[in-house]
Amino acid sequence: MLNKVEADHAMLKKSRIFEVRLLELTTLPEIIDFVLSELKSVFNLDDVSLSLVDSSGDVSAYLNSYDYDAQQNPDLILLEDKVILVNEFSTGMYTGAYEAHKHEVFFPLREERPPASISIIPLNRRDQFLGALNLGSYRTDCFFNSFISESLPQLVALITLAIENSFQFETLRQIQLSKSMENVNNRQYLEKRLIEELDRGRRSVNCVSCLVLDIVFTKARKNTDAQKLEQFVLESVSDLLKQQLRVNDVLSYYEGKKFAILLMNVPDEFVVVISQRIEKALKAHKATFSSQPVTFSAIIGHTSYRFKEDDSQSHQEIALKLIDEADTHLQSIQKD
Repeated sequence: MLNKVEADHAMLKKSRIFEVRLLELTTLPEIIDFVLSELKSVFNLDDVSLSLVDSSGDVSAYLNSYDYDAQQNPDLILLEDKVILVNEFSTGMYTGAYEAHKHEVFFPLREERPPASISIIPLNRRDQFLGALNLGSYRTDCFFNSFISESLPQLVALITLAIENSFQFETLRQIQLSKSMENVNNRQYLEKRLIEELDRGRRSVNCVSCLVLDIVFTKARKNTDAQKLEQFVLESVSDLLKQQLRVNDVLSYYEGKKFAILLMNVPDEFVVVISQRIEKALKAHKATFSSQPVTFSAIIGHTSYRFKEDDSQSHQEIALKLIDEADTHLQSIQKD
């Protein structure tokens, strides 16, 4: 009995420290990494994963804006819709034995040593599923611990609130970035303009090329307002890119630290030349933020489309495919 009281007291102490540290976090990557790394210690667990609903792609966009690669984290599961959660939680949270055919979606890549017992808890806020917190143990009796069962609801509510607040923070951050980029087109305009060019392409345009640029920057001092610095970088880069383009080229803000450019009637070899010219101009650009030098560079992916008389795809399909292929090319360069 004394051992159990001491163990519960230790858990309570770690739980309070966890709560205080969680409340200090703001961004989604910080919260994800903290929950996945620290929650095991709080309740002496063997396995923790986090599922987040990403039906609109917003979560992926938030993570990408911080260069956070969700695919490299097997404990983070992004769900295309909430159907799995609705089905799983039709009778409330699940606590019991792990069954691979039912639960591997919450604990992927656990074939060699899956947990013996699990607790899958909904992250529900304002009657909306944000995701699920998935806890596992190699012990079959872990979640019958009265302290864990009594403490989890409060802790999960706090984690849910932190995640929701991070979404609101990202929304405000994007609004502020949009205001600072009022004179730069957005992705919706990019797609609309591309479709327009494709509509009249057979008459006046032989090909359309798309560049997607991921901006990389370094600063001399670490303790800098990251949000204001990002706005400064985007504004500086957009002004610089405008100087490198022709009147009929289209510059758009893509997402995160990415820009996209449409080039009309440019041969493939010149697309490469233009990419190199942009890279050179960025590296040569001198800028300061808070009296500290900031350096720029870019990784650029590109693709081109040549018009075909017998192409059965709609211009909207071609436009989306062209932009996605340029982004895919960019990602392949980043992995090399």
